[in-house]
Amino acid sequence: MGGEWFSKFFNGLYVKVLDKQFDEAQTLRHVRIVKRLLRLRKGQRVLDIPCGMGRITIPLARMGIEMTGVDLTAPFLRRARRRAGKAGLDVRFIRGDMREIAFDGEFDAAFNWFGSFGYFSEEDNLAFCKKVLRALRPGGRFLIEGVNKSWLLPHFLKKSESLISGVRIIHRNRWDARRQRVLSVWTLSKGRRTQRRRVSMRIYNGAEMRSMLRAAGFCDIKLYGYPPLGRLTRHSRRLIAVATRPRG
Repeated sequence: MGGEWFSKFFNGLYVKVLDKQFDEAQTLRHVRIVKRLLRLRKGQRVLDIPCGMGRITIPLARMGIEMTGVDLTAPFLRRARRRAGKAGLDVRFIRGDMREIAFDGEFDAAFNWFGSFGYFSEEDNLAFCKKVLRALRPGGRFLIEGVNKSWLLPHFLKKSESLISGVRIIHRNRWDARRQRVLSVWTLSKGRRTQRRRVSMRIYNGAEMRSMLRAAGFCDIKLYGYPPLGRLTRHSRRLIAVATRPRG
């Protein structure tokens, strides 16, 4: 784990970026989508994996849902715990690699939001899905959100720039067709600080995501395009998959 790209990517300047990437209105829209598609109700137990700083976790907890968040990045979890504490919420936050969770039939639902799926090898991505399947109760639902490969490839940019929370980010991207991965170098800078981070993400289209979830043991797999939320097409910038653990 220590040598994998994500083991250090999310530390440093990226903490400032992620903290300000979405405003309250955007976050509320995302929370409502998660709640609607997973059919969440007050008192249910739900797993946010990875949870980051609790951007989605904490608003759901405010709605009376019993939330557990898992993330590998310690600075994210420190902020999440502080925010939950200030809100007077009892949220369980756990530091760990999401491939190593050992929950067994504990949750009514789980979700992996904002492009956090595809970090690993194909085998490990599948193994992670199987771990989530085991963590759910029969009939529990699992939601994955990420970039839609069918949209990405025709719009692929080799270089892009953005400025978030005073941090300038330059992305240099390459498409690895053999492995179906985006390979990127991010250069983050603010004042005299400059950091370079490498990213390697497996990107899926709807058919590949459905196949992955079926192989993990899920059923009743539904695909959506976003934004706006609707039918998944090649024009959908992002895709959302919702799958169910069989009851039998």
